[in-house]
Formats: sequence, structure tokens, C-alpha cells
Amino acid sequence: MASFKIGINMAGAISAGAYTAGVLDFLTEALDDWYAAKKNGQAVPGHDVSIEVFSGASAGGMCAAISSVMLYQNFEHIGDTAKQGTTNIFYESWVNKIDIAPLLKNDDLASGALVVSLLNSGIIDQIAGYALKPAGTPVQREYVSPNLTLFLSLTNLRGVPYSLNGAAPGSIEETTFFYGDRIQFQTTMGGTASTPPGRSVRTLDLTKPGKDGGWDVLQTAAMATGAFPVFLAPRILDRRLAEYVPPLWESVTSAIEGTPPPVAPNIPKDAQGKPYTTLNVDGGVTNNDPFNYCHDYLCSLQPALAKADPAHPEKAPGRDPVAIDRAVINVAPFPTTDAFDPNYNAQKSASLFSAIPKLFSALISQSRFFGESLHQIMTGVTFDRYVIAPSDDELVAESKKKNQAPPPALQCAALGAFGGFFEREFRAHDYALGRRNCQKFLKSYFFLPASNPIIQAGLSALNDAQRAEAISKFAGPEPASYLGSSADGQGGANLRVAYTFSPEDKAKLQAQGFHEGKMWMPLIPSCGSAVAEAAYPTRTKITSKKLDGIVSLIHDRMLKLFNVLVSQVPERGLRWFLKPGPFFITLLAKDKIKKALVEELGDAYSP
Repeated sequence: MASFKIGINMAGAISAGAYTAGVLDFLTEALDDWYAAKKNGQAVPGHDVSIEVFSGASAGGMCAAISSVMLYQNFEHIGDTAKQGTTNIFYESWVNKIDIAPLLKNDDLASGALVVSLLNSGIIDQIAGYALKPAGTPVQREYVSPNLTLFLSLTNLRGVPYSLNGAAPGSIEETTFFYGDRIQFQTTMGGTASTPPGRSVRTLDLTKPGKDGGWDVLQTAAMATGAFPVFLAPRILDRRLAEYVPPLWESVTSAIEGTPPPVAPNIPKDAQGKPYTTLNVDGGVTNNDPFNYCHDYLCSLQPALAKADPAHPEKAPGRDPVAIDRAVINVAPFPTTDAFDPNYNAQKSASLFSAIPKLFSALISQSRFFGESLHQIMTGVTFDRYVIAPSDDELVAESKKKNQAPPPALQCAALGAFGGFFEREFRAHDYALGRRNCQKFLKSYFFLPASNPIIQAGLSALNDAQRAEAISKFAGPEPASYLGSSADGQGGANLRVAYTFSPEDKAKLQAQGFHEGKMWMPLIPSCGSAVAEAAYPTRTKITSKKLDGIVSLIHDRMLKLFNVLVSQVPERGLRWFLKPGPFFITLLAKDKIKKALVEELGDAYSP
């Protein structure tokens, strides 16, 4: 029986990686319970799904890396976010282990040590070592592809050189550098895989720990994709030149087909047999939402999606829910919600203090912009791409009662998305919200028509009584509609186009027990523990006492950091000039630092 192929992409999130982790926790719980119900002969939809690929950038990349490990382990699912010391690596890494206190320690600033980041990255190394390693005999889940693949977005500060005109004697050699790097992994067991990895793919052997299994590279790559520039330490990776042929700007499909012909990096021959050492920072700088990695990889798998037919746009790949056999779920903790500003002041925005923050937001927005996908998204419904984004209907309703604008659904959104590092309960809230949003997505949006061959084959495998019960319990209406930008730019238009069954399909479905208005089936049915409503997260505030302790740590690290930086200035005169710096930092009183933080925290702070 053919499986519905799934890719999961995870966008950059900083501390809101806790939300993404919660989504993945519930998704795994729902899949485990559904497959257990099928194995036990219960009356549930009998089709199969297969998770083929993960991709991610920044915090999303770290979650993607953890996912590729956790799916081969047994672990408890977390409904109670007060728990400590669990077997859930998602939860422990993103809720219990990461915190601002270890990020502000000074043990990385020993005398003579090279300063590589404003924050202490030691805790990141500890979490990577804890989370990214094989644990005993691998658990083989039926819904996980035997060729599970992982893409991590990287920003390669060394860059990869490509010649634009070749080595033409007597002319200027023109070279371009590509910095939007990525690294690809594939899991294997005992060095074997049903589809051997290509030469550009790194293997993760689930039966071998450490370097022998490729886990050292995964740990470094995961830390690299999340190495927020300046704040966290950059990471060094030794790459093979084969990983850059074809160049990484080509899609996976075009690389497989060799169209256009592959271009090799412009590297001197005497260096071609050596590792290509790269320095990497946050993948979100160049690709903060690497949906294309996931989508292109799924499209490359056999049987390939049908090619577009201009005469029948409704049958284009991704448009026809009966023909679709694969999709990407995009977890986006911070979807772009910016709107046109009719009062934009260009002159005011040109000031240094306005332009610098805008530069960073522009880089992030541009790194997740894919204009080639806009036409497909904006001209009708698609069934090969979905988004799970933070939503809290109860919070919105409560704010409306008070006639107030609702705060961000994510508590980790405070302090420019660094807020989750300041308060564990922010991370716990967002983890629980991720679980709740994932449940809503599976129950209301992730559906296909029962006439889809994959869904149909699963129902046909059941006996008559089971099929009737499964239809009665799980059949639903067409997935919920959504609101977006209308043609006149005023917003509020319903972009979902109602799907119409052919008379023949409708008659067949009604003969099977479906009825008008309920002819769709969930791709991942809710069974077992996934049925009960996921706990509603309680919002919290960071206390004045807690913030005082953090401010002291910030102040102490600023002093230590400045002293070390001054000691490393090579020019003696400049060193002496900068010596009084700590005195002036001391003048920047702790209460001023606290005041700035309180203003940014807003209603997330409790005096």
C-alpha cells in the first residue's frame, strides 16, 4: 500500500524553539497512538503515512536535528509542563535545560581565551551532546522512512567560490562566493540503507555512537544552524567538496537530473583532496525558513508528482486533493504579520538607531521569501503545503472582552524572541501551546477527500464493519477555510476554493457510508491519548526578583567581557585608552538595564 509522504520544515525561532518542540511532541504522540490502534485491529483509517524528510534553520534546525534522533527512541509525551527529568529530549532540551543563567556564565572568558560570542555557548554544547546521540537499540516506527533525511540551513562565512568565466589566460578571473550553505544527513542502521546516500550526503548510523556514526558532525551542524550571530559562538565544520557539486542553489530535483549540468567549486587542485574547513553561523541569516529543501526533496521521490498542465490548472501539482500523495508541514513560530504602513516616515527611518534594527528584520524577512511560490499560494488552495503557527483563540476572545489588542500568542516572543531564555515558564507555556495547536491542525486542517487513492486503499483494507465504524468516527467536512489578502489588498477574502466531487465519486462514497458534507478523512487520525483536548497553557509573568538576578548576571558578564576584549587589543596605546571602560560600564547602573528590559517585557513582567 502506498504511503502519503510527509516532510516537516521548521523555521527559525530563537527561544520559541520550545513551541516547535511542542508541535513535534504531539505529532509523534498522535502517530504512535494511531499506528498502535491499527496494529490492535481497531476501526481506524488504514492508510499509511511516511515521514521522509526534516529541514530547519536556527532553532528550527536544532529541533529538526533532535527529531531525526528521537523518532528512533521511546519517550514520554508531555502534557504536564511542570515535569522535570523526563525521557523526552524535545522537552528537556527546550524547557528544562536551556536558560539565561548558563548563557551568562563567565567560565568561557579565561585569561587569553579568544572571545567568540557575547553569550557563553557552553550550555549549547552540553545540550547537543545530550540530545544528538543514538540511545540503545533503535526503535523502528512504521511511519518513519527507512531513508529518513535531514537538511540543516547554514550560513557559511568562508563561502564557496565559483568561477564565472573559468581560468582564461590573460583575462581577469571573476569569482562569486555562495554563503547560503546547507548540510544533508540520512539515517542508516549498521551502515545499510534501502537507498544508498549520495556522495554529498552525510550518514547517521543509529547503531554506532560518536564519530564512527557521524554524530559529531550532526552535533556541530546543529549548533552551527542555531549560532545566532555575535551572541552565540560560530562553529567550524570540515566539509567535502563533493557536498557542493552540484551547487547548493540548485533544487534537489535538478541536481538529480543534472539540469543544468553541475558546476564545481573553483578550488586549486592542490587543495581539492583536503577537507574544506568552513566557519558557520545561524542558518537563518541566509535561509530562515528552508521550506524549499523539504519540498524539493519530496518532489524528487518516486513516483514523481505529475507535471503541470497549462490546460488544466486545477490539476497542477499540489492543487488536486485526489491526486496529491505528499506534503510539507511548515512549523513557523513567527509568521510575518507586518502590514502596509501609510504613515511611513523615510527620513525618520534613516536614523542610525532606526536603520540598524530594520536591517536585521529585512535580512530575516528576505531569507524566508520565495517569490516563486507566491503565485501557487495566492491563486487558490494547495494541498502540498501546510503551516502550523501560534494561535490562541481564548487569549484573543479575552482581549476582545477587555477591548484590548491581544498580546502575542507566544510568551517566548518577548525581548525580540529571547524572552524564553529569561523565564522557564515562558518556554513551558509555548511548548504546551505547540501541542495544542498541532492537535487543532490534525483535527481541522490535515484532511484529504476519501476518494484520494491513498485514503481509499486504507479504507478498502478494512472489513465492512470496521470501515463503517471508521467512517462514522473520523469522516469530516472539507477542511476549515482560512482568511488572507483579497484581490483589492484590503484583506478578509476567503482564499479556499471549495472542492467539488465528481458525481461518480460522490455516488461511490455515499455507497460506502459517507454522506453529503462529510466526505473527507484525516491524514493522521486522532486516537488514544491524542483524542482528549490538549491542556490549555497558563500564561505567566517574570517577577521583579527573578529579573534582578538576571540583570546582575548581565552586568557582571559585561564587565568581564569588556576587560577580556581590551586585553586582546594588539595596539598598546589603544589598550590604555580603553582601560577606563569598566568604570563607565559601572556607571551604566543595573537599574537602567532593568528599566530597559521591563519596557521590552511589557505585560510579561510582574513588579
